[in-house]
Amino acid sequence: MRTLWAWFLSFLTCFQIGNSMAQGVSVIKLSRESGVKIISKAANSSGSGFFIGDQTILTCFHVVAKLEVQGQTIKWTIHPDIQVILPSGETINATVVSVPTLADSSPLQSDFALVKLNTKPTKDYSKIELAMDEETLDVGDEVVFSGYPLATPGMVTHRGMISGFDDTRSVLFIQASINKGNSGGAALNAQGHAIGIVSNREGGISQGLSDLR
Repeated sequence: MRTLWAWFLSFLTCFQIGNSMAQGVSVIKLSRESGVKIISKAANSSGSGFFIGDQTILTCFHVVAKLEVQGQTIKWTIHPDIQVILPSGETINATVVSVPTLADSSPLQSDFALVKLNTKPTKDYSKIELAMDEETLDVGDEVVFSGYPLATPGMVTHRGMISGFDDTRSVLFIQASINKGNSGGAALNAQGHAIGIVSNREGGISQGLSDLR
């Protein structure tokens, strides 16, 4: 397995340039009110995710599955006891509904997973829209993301800056503080739309958000 990291460069300085967030407070609020923590006790695994529907969560595939390299093949096993902890603290069992197949391996190759809550939450939560293709991105644009980095007792929100792209512009490099456990969080632009998913391995949304949509 290639480990070309979807690099989110960790620096302490955040520059106030580019497409700044005039309504940054509301974007931060949206980021926090839509963010969830995803855990598996059996796998001793923890990551982040975000609501895109009433009972639908988007996260990284590696948050909900164990990955093993066997020769030239990546073997995967979905964690058997996936639970989603909502912003209120409510915990709901969940099921992965975007399982990779021979016909469509994009969840594995692009490192995303759609997770459906087994029961409806007791309250409504904010939902994130995926950015449209015409929402251009430039170096210097600000982004906001929330998540549950390991060893922190609660949700943490960061504001960062796009500092570059890979050759296909499908992987964003973000100047911000990132740690294990942030994987699966939504990177939001100034309009509060998801321009990508925080990931710690090659993938993100390699074929574009429109394909995921």
